Amino acid sequence: MEELYQDLKEVCSTIYRKIRSGLGEEYYLYQGVGAGGDRTSGIDRFAEELFLQKLSPYGRIISEEAGEVGDGEFTIVLDPIDGSDNLLSSFPYYGSSIAVQKEGRTIFSCIVNFANADLFIKGENFYKKGSLLHDELYDVYPNSHAKIGLFEKAYANPAVVRQLKSHGLKFRSPGAVALSLAYARYVRFVIFIGDIRPYDIEAGLHQCEGLHIYRTDGQIVVCKEESIFNTIKKIVQRKSDGH
Repeated sequence: MEELYQDLKEVCSTIYRKIRSGLGEEYYLYQGVGAGGDRTSGIDRFAEELFLQKLSPYGRIISEEAGEVGDGEFTIVLDPIDGSDNLLSSFPYYGSSIAVQKEGRTIFSCIVNFANADLFIKGENFYKKGSLLHDELYDVYPNSHAKIGLFEKAYANPAVVRQLKSHGLKFRSPGAVALSLAYARYVRFVIFIGDIRPYDIEAGLHQCEGLHIYRTDGQIVVCKEESIFNTIKKIVQRKSDGH
């Protein structure tokens, strides 16, 4: 996986530099609808083409924009730009997520934040945080001082928002699911309620292994503290029961 990691970092560094140098108007324009059902912008297409060129030799790629491409030993689940609406709005919370699977199981994942160059990688025997700006990798430790959680698609779930407020659980809703899952050890919790697609969650959930995780077809709760996890799990379960 070392060669794959270096290829991924090279692609992500190219995308990072492109964004930092300023995007021309063509990168903001929509160019159709991707396989995942969202509109595809010029920057989505630019990032995906770089990934496809570099990753195609490794196996079949399932991308949010192009759908399924190629074949091979590995399956690579790719979101070229996670949080593309944030990027197009100059809101600094967007990146890429890549999950490498073999026989249906994720064995390697990489999530990058293009707003600050954070990079998270996880293999079968390691989980590290680094940066696109240097080569050092560091262990990832839980943040015991966290004050907020992250609730993706909070705007579409007002009943859950009210319940979180009643329990004194503060949150932010930044709008990039994979990134939020990558930061799960740093915040109090991560919630996602909505249509769950592989590109959104495969890499992120792989990096959340070892935390408390609740997942259904339309709900995800991740938390490092069991008591908070149980509280939030009950809240989202009541929503699914229609309460």
